Amino acid sequence: MPINIYDPRVMDQLVSVMPATGGFFRDTFFNRHLPILGDTVDVDFYKGKRRISPFVSPKSAGKTIEKIGYKTNTFKTPLLKPKDVTGVEDISVRLPGEGLYNAVAAEERGLIMLTNALNDFNDMNIRREEWMASRAMLTGKIPVIGEGVNYEIDFGFTNKEALAGGALWSADTSDPMADIDRWVLICQQNGYHTPNVCLMSSDAYNAFMTRVKAQGYLDQLSLNLNVLQLNPRQLSENVIYGGMILKYNMPIYIYNEWFLDDWTDPANPTESPIVPPGTVLLGSTNAKTTIYYGEIKLTDATTASGFRSIVGEKAAQTWIEEDPPQRFLALHSRPLTVPQEVDSWYVGTVL
Repeated sequence: MPINIYDPRVMDQLVSVMPATGGFFRDTFFNRHLPILGDTVDVDFYKGKRRISPFVSPKSAGKTIEKIGYKTNTFKTPLLKPKDVTGVEDISVRLPGEGLYNAVAAEERGLIMLTNALNDFNDMNIRREEWMASRAMLTGKIPVIGEGVNYEIDFGFTNKEALAGGALWSADTSDPMADIDRWVLICQQNGYHTPNVCLMSSDAYNAFMTRVKAQGYLDQLSLNLNVLQLNPRQLSENVIYGGMILKYNMPIYIYNEWFLDDWTDPANPTESPIVPPGTVLLGSTNAKTTIYYGEIKLTDATTASGFRSIVGEKAAQTWIEEDPPQRFLALHSRPLTVPQEVDSWYVGTVL
């Protein structure tokens, strides 16, 4: 309908519907952030043994204990660099939510667009870090696929099991608590940590709840009453608290978050869940994990070399071109999520 400028009109507050910037993996398991010099990180993997002191005779010399070696893995930090281009025509058009008859000046509009783009890029980088953290823990691998890059970072993760047949949690013969006990024991024995976080996909949690109810874990008169509590409630936009496995003091979470995959088939982007259907992860917040941030190198006309380096998590860069008049904005970051103790968590495919 055409706008009549003589009609009294009110521009209501802009309705901006944006997805939450989910960060369950990043914030729960990767709290250590470490900027580094250069874009390559060497990680020493040292794994001790449960050795005990030897018995010797009082008349004998002490027994020499063999030293335990370590393995060094080298990883290259991938580059993130979302970029925005703003032209004269962009700052000449009213922004979403801007008044129809009290428009702001073009210069002010350009500054608003710069701020909005920077915030969007920051959210995109956080989502990429979350995706990298989730791939590292759920698959043990991070595929780096994009403009001019196609390789895979492999952490050698093996603590995973795909249930089948009557062991699937959808089967009447399954025993989810026995599976969890077995997986916890493997983490304790090989990874030296007891998992203290249980993460389930929605369908895995529903199957888990159905089976433990059928097995009487939630009956008031059951001897298993002090093993498990299920009292689901929403914690945030995309995280649900599902209950507690009391035996291990392990909370259960359901994480409903998705990402836009526009690199596998760029012509047909698809939304995929961060946690694949039928997945259960037992993790430990006590295990050593790190997000390394590689050194960022930018051009800088004020330096003798024409370049400058930034050691930090991210760096914004903006520049202009005069013909045609355009302003460019980019947000650089080189994150890499590294779980150093790859035997400390377990992933089960239960459906």
